[in-house]
Amino acid sequence: MFLILLSWLYILAISSIIGISINRFLQLQKKDSIITIFFGFFGITLMASIWAIPFAINSYFHALLLSITILLGYKIRKKVIPFWLELKTSLLNLNTFFKIFIGVISILILAQSASPPFIIDNESYYIQTIKWLNEYGFANGLVNLHVFLGQTSGWHILQSAFNFSFIYNRFNDLSALALLLANVYAIGLLNNYFTKKEDSKLNLIFGLFPLWNVFFFQFISVPSPDIAIYILSFILLHQFILCYASYTKQAFLAVVMLSFFMIFIKLTALPFCIFALVLYKRYYVFTRSTSSIIILFGSLTLFLFAIKNIIVTGNLLFPIQGIESLKTSWSLPENIETYFANYTKPYAFHLAADTFENASYLTRLKSWLLAPSLHGFFNKLILLCLAICPYTIYKSKNKKAFYTIYFVAILTMLFLFLTSPQYRFFFPFILCFSLLLVSKIILHKKSMEVVLVVCTILTTIPLFFKVNNQQITNNKQLAVSSTFSLKYIITPYKNSKYSEDYITIQLKETNINTPTNVDFFWGTGDIPLPALNQEQLDFFKTYFHRIPQQRTKNLKDGFISKKTK
Repeated sequence: MFLILLSWLYILAISSIIGISINRFLQLQKKDSIITIFFGFFGITLMASIWAIPFAINSYFHALLLSITILLGYKIRKKVIPFWLELKTSLLNLNTFFKIFIGVISILILAQSASPPFIIDNESYYIQTIKWLNEYGFANGLVNLHVFLGQTSGWHILQSAFNFSFIYNRFNDLSALALLLANVYAIGLLNNYFTKKEDSKLNLIFGLFPLWNVFFFQFISVPSPDIAIYILSFILLHQFILCYASYTKQAFLAVVMLSFFMIFIKLTALPFCIFALVLYKRYYVFTRSTSSIIILFGSLTLFLFAIKNIIVTGNLLFPIQGIESLKTSWSLPENIETYFANYTKPYAFHLAADTFENASYLTRLKSWLLAPSLHGFFNKLILLCLAICPYTIYKSKNKKAFYTIYFVAILTMLFLFLTSPQYRFFFPFILCFSLLLVSKIILHKKSMEVVLVVCTILTTIPLFFKVNNQQITNNKQLAVSSTFSLKYIITPYKNSKYSEDYITIQLKETNINTPTNVDFFWGTGDIPLPALNQEQLDFFKTYFHRIPQQRTKNLKDGFISKKTK
């Protein structure tokens, strides 16, 4: 915990200076401290992405980042100290309950991030994605080694810049820091609401964000792109509604920049650009002066996203099936690409591929609604929110802005039903609408405090006690929760919950490391590069007659899929 805290202080120092510099470039007079730090995250992600094209994101990159930060810090030295004093003052101005809450939740978040990782995607590709970035940067055709490596996310790029792999191998906690920042943002809104500084009902709605901590905690011991999307979308939607009601340059550019950041993290966040477009058109008299800034950051984001995809997957549109004429020599073979494109949609409906093809739309919807565990719960919850919220929104003071969010949610759901309606893709709307509904029930300070305390207690249960999760998941890898131990107070648990035992096998010209103690199809854990599970290797060899092969003797040059005899 202590080492993680030290790393966070360093990350916040770097990110705040980069964020303040971006604010200055955007010519923002009024600034929010938490949003400024996320601007810093975005700026560092773009820098790391440019560096990763030719180089590994290692100590040399960090030396460059530190040098840039020192130069910028000197240039804006008159703004850095006031920034931190303002943040300190805002925390000191919280009432006693909220100060205690921030203190408690900070300790719990640190404890969770120091505990063994829980999310299974960490073991299949998060660790390996970041390891590739740290050792080689963007490598050609990584998707041919492991399909999920093609999903290299902006969040993983940022984590690779801040995991300090060149001095320590157990920092993997950026999602936890992001959740802490989101809690500070939300508690500030609640404090303003109940102290009548800004008694807008909007502060209550978005200030109730910590009620979802019990769910978010399961993500934060790993660098999950999903948690980044949830947090950024929460702040974006709040800023959108503020700006829709009364234009400010700060709120408008927050929506623009955060939407770009979200897209770079996950392409499924593309609908959130609609909110920036709505504000741009609504306040064109003011927003047209920002067009050059929007074009600059938008073009840079799209360019880097495209370059990343082309290098790592050979497909400009990945994870969508690409246009054949635009593919490269290291693109994923068409039969594998088609298989996984066809596999994803039935999986989201919880149907086998052959059953899905012959099922009616009603059968598919029924299977989707009655999906097991959390999938079924959230699938029902989004439909419930969409059914109830129109009336609730009609009674809201910001009904036009909320109706816009509702319209985008409907569009997103329709698109997802045509592609892959997994709850994690529409969870940002569940978050927004559920907080709107709860705000109609929690009207008094005492009831709000009781609910926050209860939710915090529920959050601590799986953190300190083994919990059987079989009622909420069918995945045996997630059957029992990971818990905190006192030995993690100084040093955190390692990045993988599996041992690092492996064997090396030779596939023609290429040596592959395969784990001996990771017992699921996609699992690779934290073993040396290049890593692949034996079960996955055998499957691809049997059904696709393909094996991964290095393009050259240099791993930086990546992989192709080669036919077997």
